[in-house]
Amino acid sequence: MSKLKAVFFDLDDTLYTSFQAGDRRAYECLEAWAQQTFGEAGRGFDAAFLAARKQLAAEQPDMPPIHDRVLFAQRALENMGFNPIPHARKAAAIYWGAVFSQMTVRPGAPEFLDELRGRGIKVAVVTNMLADIQLEKLVRLGLAERVDFLVTSEEAGIDKPQRAIFDLAMRKCGVQPDEALMVGDNFAHDVGGAHGADISGIWLNWTHKERPACDFAFDEAHDFHEVAEHIRALF
Repeated sequence: MSKLKAVFFDLDDTLYTSFQAGDRRAYECLEAWAQQTFGEAGRGFDAAFLAARKQLAAEQPDMPPIHDRVLFAQRALENMGFNPIPHARKAAAIYWGAVFSQMTVRPGAPEFLDELRGRGIKVAVVTNMLADIQLEKLVRLGLAERVDFLVTSEEAGIDKPQRAIFDLAMRKCGVQPDEALMVGDNFAHDVGGAHGADISGIWLNWTHKERPACDFAFDEAHDFHEVAEHIRALF
């Protein structure tokens, strides 16, 4: 690797934990809201919301995944026979409010982002999701002033692991592949995707999954402090 000039971080389950916990809580809140709003007829909205997500994905198999919870809510309400227009945005706000309530920034992450930027190394968040939602997360996590660039799949027009999102991150940071490093918890999306763009990767394997067999080298860490030590070794 040439001199390190930029580090790309995934957001969900990498800089904070845990999206899965927030997602579970969100479905609970959606179900409670639907029953309060529509009475007994609203029972099962949580399942309808999930089914709508799958339905929309199946209808657009050649398109990037849909991340907009307003669309999920709209379709779920339609499928249940309710007018979605007065309610879809409210349902999406309930979903994201529940997710935000469960977010906890990873210990050591804020300080290390400051350390990187203090060394003149660009910090970018490279993430699959809508820009507005990820911006809100960064603000709520206290990371907004610690990140130089946000690169979302919405902006890139494609999800990780496709190369375009990594290319966009490199353009924003003004770096070449051998001057950048990707950190993320999803091996295929983050480490595998970065490798496809000729960028080295660190797998944040905080759930202690089995190490995948692959034909390229990568580093593995189990918490953010280990991530930081791997990166410091490159200074």
